Amino acid sequence: MYPLPKLPKHLKLRLTRHVIIHMHRNISKYLDKDKSSKAIRSKFMNYFINDYNHNFVRSSPVVPLHDSSVPFVNAGMNQFKGIFLGTQTALHKKVANSQKCVRVGGKHNDLSVIGLDGYHHTFFEMLGNWSFGECVKKEGIELVWNLLIQKYNIPKDMLYVTYFGGDASLGLDPDIECKDIWRSLGVPPERIIAFGAKDNFWEMGTTGPCGTCTEVHVDRLGYNNRSSFINKGLQDLTELWNIVFIEYNRKEDGTIEPLPQSHIDTGMGFERLTAILQGKMSNYDTDLFSDIFKGIEKICKGVPKYRGQFGENDWDHLDTNYRILADHARMITVSLADGVIPDQNQKLRRIMRKAFLVSETCFKTEGLLRELSNYVVESLGHVYPELEKNITQVHDIISYEEDIHKLLRKNSLNEWQHLINEDPRLANLDIVESPGLTNAYKEIKSLPDNVIPPKVAFKLYDTYGIDEEMLIKLSEALGMKLVRQDFKQELTMAKLKSRGKVIFNQNIIINQLMKENIPQTNDQYKYQYTKEEDAYKFPPLQVKLLKVVRDNVLLSNLACNVECDIILDKSNLYTQSGGQISDSGVIRFGEASFEIKDTQKVNGFVLHRGILKSNDSIMLPLDSVGSLEVDKRFRIGCMKNHTAAHLVNCSLKHIKSVTCQKSSKVTSKYFTFDVGIFGKKLSAEDIKKVEAEVEKLITMGVDVATYEVDSQELHALDDVVYIPGETYPSTGIRLVEIKSTDGFLSREPCCGTHVVNTSDLEDFCFIGMQSLGRTTTSLHAVTGYRAKLAKNNGLQLLQDLHKCEKQLKKYINKPDVVNTSIGLVKEKLKYDIDSDSILPLTIKNQCLGILSDINLQIKEMQNNLIESEIKLALKKITDGMNENKFIVHYLECSKNMDTIPLHKATKICRNIPILVISNVNNVIRARCCVPKKLRNEKFDAEKWLSNTVGTIIESGLSNAKDQDKAQVSNLKSKKVHHENCEDLLRMSVEAATNYARKHLK
Repeated sequence: MYPLPKLPKHLKLRLTRHVIIHMHRNISKYLDKDKSSKAIRSKFMNYFINDYNHNFVRSSPVVPLHDSSVPFVNAGMNQFKGIFLGTQTALHKKVANSQKCVRVGGKHNDLSVIGLDGYHHTFFEMLGNWSFGECVKKEGIELVWNLLIQKYNIPKDMLYVTYFGGDASLGLDPDIECKDIWRSLGVPPERIIAFGAKDNFWEMGTTGPCGTCTEVHVDRLGYNNRSSFINKGLQDLTELWNIVFIEYNRKEDGTIEPLPQSHIDTGMGFERLTAILQGKMSNYDTDLFSDIFKGIEKICKGVPKYRGQFGENDWDHLDTNYRILADHARMITVSLADGVIPDQNQKLRRIMRKAFLVSETCFKTEGLLRELSNYVVESLGHVYPELEKNITQVHDIISYEEDIHKLLRKNSLNEWQHLINEDPRLANLDIVESPGLTNAYKEIKSLPDNVIPPKVAFKLYDTYGIDEEMLIKLSEALGMKLVRQDFKQELTMAKLKSRGKVIFNQNIIINQLMKENIPQTNDQYKYQYTKEEDAYKFPPLQVKLLKVVRDNVLLSNLACNVECDIILDKSNLYTQSGGQISDSGVIRFGEASFEIKDTQKVNGFVLHRGILKSNDSIMLPLDSVGSLEVDKRFRIGCMKNHTAAHLVNCSLKHIKSVTCQKSSKVTSKYFTFDVGIFGKKLSAEDIKKVEAEVEKLITMGVDVATYEVDSQELHALDDVVYIPGETYPSTGIRLVEIKSTDGFLSREPCCGTHVVNTSDLEDFCFIGMQSLGRTTTSLHAVTGYRAKLAKNNGLQLLQDLHKCEKQLKKYINKPDVVNTSIGLVKEKLKYDIDSDSILPLTIKNQCLGILSDINLQIKEMQNNLIESEIKLALKKITDGMNENKFIVHYLECSKNMDTIPLHKATKICRNIPILVISNVNNVIRARCCVPKKLRNEKFDAEKWLSNTVGTIIESGLSNAKDQDKAQVSNLKSKKVHHENCEDLLRMSVEAATNYARKHLK
């Protein structure tokens, strides 16, 4: 397994085939001669791929998998960021595609204007072409111009172009070269306009690749010169195509630096192009939206048709809501199909709730968004096959989220209205859109000085889901001050901490290590292990002691018997990441050994925590050389469990329609897998199916292959399973693939360590399952010898239960004997998942079922015993053996029971007074009933019980509210000392008997 192989030939061939297959699908299958959106898209692809030898690259998912600086993919260039930064080599020098884009946050945020105009969208398609490694401006500009003029036949007199006019703060001069190229193509000087960095310097986010750009704008009104209105936000004079010359990288401090190579990145909004070519003033009037509008009209019976009105003409906001719903349906469907989960993406959840609200309040139809997702798939599925493939996932999540929305709306509206009555300033805030507003308001309403501190603002964001826009609205409504910059800084710090990054100015040790130029730890050796003759080999690694850390101080030597952290030049131990816990191990320095119990990786430095042990009290100086050995048994246990976690993840996806991994924890003894399930919860039958599939794969002995890929190669592969919200590196991605001959395929990016064949797992079973909320289930499982241990424990427990069943028949009148055995079984059902008393979940559930049956039988036996005793006492009265016309009885059977239902005893005698007493584990209870016709001034249930048993054992009554205490009365349970128990019972019976004889008439 060392060194880690690059992507193998069969996968590389697969990637090549994938490009060819999808290229032809997109540019050929739907080719026609009209101006439909399908034909327009096809003409773009044909032009670049067939005419100018560009390679097709599929659209990446709408959430960046390798970049945490942007919330969504907002341009076609996002997936090529590694190429622009020089960390990757382009697979092809020239490429073209149609990229799915979402703009709802960050630098490019169009959410607030959706529906108000005809050209802004949360989701849109970006047609793009790229040239990597060469920034030949003339060629890039000519390709754009020729397509627009010669292929799409857009009149030149409708077009304007802009170029970068320079920016002193960036140290950049005007791009005169670009201006001259446009002139050489015949564009009149008055239609070539210079703009500054605000309009003609493009960047993907606050940091990253960027550069000057030139844009093509289109005037939809006619041929008069309106160059002075460019970039003024007019709906009829808009940007059409942007050609970016990627030559710089924006750093964290805001400055720019040249990139290793220059590139050309162009992007054209497909919706705008379609509107222009179809002669529409609004993108919403094109066939990209018209079918969705027709779908709304068809589903919502009686709703007026879409009229295409804006502003004052849309007096009832119906058309605005049409546009909002159609736009959001596209964004939601595409996002869900790409694996975005609302639980972990509050922007998506907010947009979904806005769509639900519009559906409910404007179109009066539940389930509308779910139905509209079908229209979106019909429109875009031929371009993006993942929409068709994942439609069930889309449906299930929409249905689930709509149910949650209805519940929140029902529960929150009343309370919010009450708060509005108290504080009318809240009236314009939408509680349905942001259900956390109630708690947020309560949190800040009493803050001093009417200031929302950044830490409190972050709590509102993190705990109650109040985003920045709603924070501003809330602060303005209440007249409170919110410093947005301080809040953003707090948010940035939290994000850095969540990614495991240390803020340098807050970490003295890291600063000092860097100041002294201590090299970061080379830990690639953690993956260097082999399997030979059915045994795993972990070669020892010669290491050098570089630094000793104790109590945040760097020491010059390593002392014995003192816990500390040490930094080595290299390491073969795994540090916690990807859910897998850190390795343990030992470094042998001659006769001394440093026993490592934990490791932690901080900014590239691996801290090995442990204690130096030696027969002599030695002091090891820096630069001492030792041999680092991995705890083999511990590591193999982790490897087995991590591979099993991948098998479980894939198996669950086969069995349940929609699942997503929330988190995992992999240890040497067990693994925990938290999975989100949208739809029916996991059943016992589901657990059996997953276990059966994993066990089959173990028996088949499927190879576990690990490859190294970059983001380009990863994006081109099908059926890759990602963790929602996870950010992966753009290079050096470890891809773990488990592929069987019968169609099973698990393919996940993973930094953990794995076995080389599924047979090494030996055995598998689940040992626990826990619900963590509406959608999340936490599963616990084991492999290897611990799975065998669990199954042996389970078989033994089943045998014990079968003995209990036999005892039940043998000791039918002595349930206490059976209860003792059952108690032992119940204790065995309570275990810690890392203990040796673990049980298979299937057997545990089976045992619980058997116990339930036994308990029912015991209850029936107990009821029979109670009934027998009372009937015998009643018979003595009816046969004249007892002259009393009442019953006072101590239930002998109670001493053999855990609980006793006294009402079972009293209900047998409805026509005569009865008082029964029980003793369960020295806890005395009593109950009595007196028929109404037999009560008198001195004799009723309450008086009878309180003046006798209650007085003797010194306990009060606990009568139910709906009962007549004169007719039915219960004594509060009272624990008594076992030595006094018999005497108290005898005295109680005598007193109750004498009281009834005296006062019952």
